[in-house]
Amino acid sequence: MIYESEETITGRMRQSNEWIEYRGTLRIEESGEPRVSLELVFVPPHPFVLNMPTQHSIRAQSVTEAYSELVRFLAEYGVDFDS
Repeated sequence: MIYESEETITGRMRQSNEWIEYRGTLRIEESGEPRVSLELVFVPPHPFVLNMPTQHSIRAQSVTEAYSELVRFLAEYGVDFDS
C-alpha cells in the first residue's frame, strides 16, 4: 500500500437543504486493478427526505476518478458534494 487516509465527506440535500455525512477510508495500492479504493460508511441521522445507503464502495484507477464517481453517487440521491 502506498497511501491510506481517513476522509470525511459532506454534502447538502437539494430537496430539503439537510446536511449528510459519510466517513471513508481512501487507499492507494502500489499495483493491481483498480489501484484506488474509497470505502464509505454513512454517519446518521438520515435526512428526512430519504435514507441514504449505509455503505458504499468506489474503485478507480486514480484519486480524481474516485472523487468523480463519488460526486456521481451523491448526485443520484440529490446531494451536492461539499468537501
